[in-house]
Amino acid sequence: MTLHTPYNETIVDQHTRQAEGYARLTQGMIASDRRAGLRAFIGLTAQDQVLDVACGPGSLALDLAPHAARVTGYDITPAMLDQARAAQARLGIDNVEWILGDAAGLPFPDGAFDVVGSSAAFHHFEQPAFVLAEMARVCRPGGRVVVLDVTPDADKATAYDRMERLRDPSHGHAHTIAEFEALGRDAGLGEARTVTNLTAPMPYAAVIETSFPETCTRDQLLAMMRDDAASGEDRLGFRAQIQDCAVMVTYPMSMIAWTKP
Repeated sequence: MTLHTPYNETIVDQHTRQAEGYARLTQGMIASDRRAGLRAFIGLTAQDQVLDVACGPGSLALDLAPHAARVTGYDITPAMLDQARAAQARLGIDNVEWILGDAAGLPFPDGAFDVVGSSAAFHHFEQPAFVLAEMARVCRPGGRVVVLDVTPDADKATAYDRMERLRDPSHGHAHTIAEFEALGRDAGLGEARTVTNLTAPMPYAAVIETSFPETCTRDQLLAMMRDDAASGEDRLGFRAQIQDCAVMVTYPMSMIAWTKP
């Protein structure tokens, strides 16, 4: 599929501006024990060929690379791949390559990879069902398809999406766990294994510092989140709270894995 669609242009525009700040924000955000837990959850082996779809600044690819045979990072935004290459150079990892392209049209043959993953990206996809079907296609039979993403509670998902679109116009929809499970069944992947953890609370000011809203200001976003924290009702789905006068938010992040039949 072509890279040059109006939706993709929004993705690339936002993520080009976000690339440096997002890479800085997320670098080292996952604790070492949770990285080991992710590798165990995937069942990663030293013989695995891995594809990281919509790899962004390369966090997942570079976490997995020392424990796999080879990793391919694939993303639509050149600036994100630049951040990934820079991180790769700093870490001295040599078994990763980076490819530019659209997740809705993976340029790889059927069954090319043992593990096909995507982290913090599905909420950006215009056609998430098509992307998951593509991920399943390029995974070998018996291989693992893995999605890591925020999964808001079903009763908070609409409010969560509304707030995220204000912050980041490239946000589409944050899927619930039940929605991901349905996507997997539709893609022929069968039943999913799922583990959900909460991120450590992080300052919302740091999150919006990496954002480029178009219909409101960063100060307005912070004020909305502060109001939600003060209400104690979690109306927006971010578990917002005030700590030492700072607005802190917490994300429910899920690991969802399928073994391809």
